[in-house]
Amino acid sequence: MTLLSLLQALGTLTGTVVGENAIPLAQARIRIAGTDATVLTGRNGRFHLDSLSAGQHVLEVRLLGYLAIQRPVEIEAGGTLDVQVVLMSAPIPLKAVEVQAERALLPAMRRFEERRAHGNGHYMNRQEIERLQPRVITDVLRRVPGVQIQPVNGPFGANEMVRMARTTGVMGARTCPVLFYLNGTPFPVTGDFSINQYVAPEDVIAIEVYAGMSQIPPEFQANLLNARCGVIAIWTREGNEDDRSPRPPEG
Repeated sequence: MTLLSLLQALGTLTGTVVGENAIPLAQARIRIAGTDATVLTGRNGRFHLDSLSAGQHVLEVRLLGYLAIQRPVEIEAGGTLDVQVVLMSAPIPLKAVEVQAERALLPAMRRFEERRAHGNGHYMNRQEIERLQPRVITDVLRRVPGVQIQPVNGPFGANEMVRMARTTGVMGARTCPVLFYLNGTPFPVTGDFSINQYVAPEDVIAIEVYAGMSQIPPEFQANLLNARCGVIAIWTREGNEDDRSPRPPEG
């Protein structure tokens, strides 16, 4: 096949990502499932993906604070498909995080390292998470001893719910649901929703997993929330910021 015929066999996908109020959303992560084709939306919410093989694909769109969405798209050889994606805001308030200018460990990451030094739970930093090459957050959590991933059917298709191996109830018939924290704030994942719909692994800089009350640090023992089954604390980047860990000088 010549280069010209190869290019003619490929197509292009463009589009706009907006919120429920029709305001364009910047920095949304656009990906074609099963490929390395990934881009971020610009300030106007626009994105552009070219050199896509013709045929049926699944478009994945993620943005922290919004429910992830997947939708089928059909790329025509030599053509351009333009789509609009509307993201629904996650019905959970997020705690504001102070962003520091200096390249040093964020306060949250200093406390993460302090807790890790005590060794009461299971800890993974950004580098350890990246080595797993996870597609979704549950790909990371399934590697943690005591964590169980249960497939369920949710309102947006197949989901994966996170549970602990211990059981609840007099007869011990139900697996134990965990309590999530996101950037230090309780983040209850309820109903048939999965943590995968709220957080993408490429945005995560650290994860802490505590299997039961005896392991949970005081800052994660929410008085009004059920944490007896265990806690999973997730720490994310803000926008395009990295984890601000010290880096060796270049050159």
